Amino acid sequence: MKNTFLAVVAGIALMACSPSTEPTPAAPVEPTAVAPVEPAPPVTTPTTDPAAADTCNMAQYTALIGKPSTDAGVPAAGPSVRIIKPGDQVTMDFSEARLNIDVDAAGVITGMRCG
Repeated sequence: MKNTFLAVVAGIALMACSPSTEPTPAAPVEPTAVAPVEPAPPVTTPTTDPAAADTCNMAQYTALIGKPSTDAGVPAAGPSVRIIKPGDQVTMDFSEARLNIDVDAAGVITGMRCG
């Protein structure tokens, strides 16, 4: 009797787990209104004209490119001038009034830029 009762309960439990014979129809989906997207503002590229971008008085020092950084006329390093040698760590803060002078391993000025 006990085995029969357990078999009936197990059969009912298995029947409850079986899928229904009729699938339930999905509710219709209403299309949602999409707001128009405004175009992104145009991207402005920095000017490449050295005269327009010379915010650090770089023009007066460009003749020093190719010369040793120890020559007379090379501005001393300070708050508005940064001499960058290979391997030097520099901060990434941008200061348009600061002159960055790039120097190679031999101490020769290879380039300069504002920032």
